Amino acid sequence: MVEYISAKLISYVKIDFSTEAEMDSFFDMIEKEGKNFYNQLKQVGLIRWRFNRVWNKKGVYEISIIFEYKDEKAYTKGQKLINKIMSDNKSLFEKINLNRTPSRAINIFDFYD
Repeated sequence: MVEYISAKLISYVKIDFSTEAEMDSFFDMIEKEGKNFYNQLKQVGLIRWRFNRVWNKKGVYEISIIFEYKDEKAYTKGQKLINKIMSDNKSLFEKINLNRTPSRAINIFDFYD
């Protein structure tokens, strides 16, 4: 049986794009670099990374990204790594017009099978 580790800290980021083409460019970047990005964050304590398209709003180009960390140390290390990756790939991120809205959460209840 696989052991499930419950996340202690959750980072939820909503990203709005001006156009569908910009959102698709972001998808392309994640498709190419996502596995490497996830593996780097996993090494510092990321448990789970979810990438979602918001579907219940017409004419809106919006995604949500959820990062689940094992503890506060992992979150802090993850943020440093994310900032470094974004800085190292600045030219790529500058090409996409987006508006990020981050939220942070502490896991209170976690129901799963």
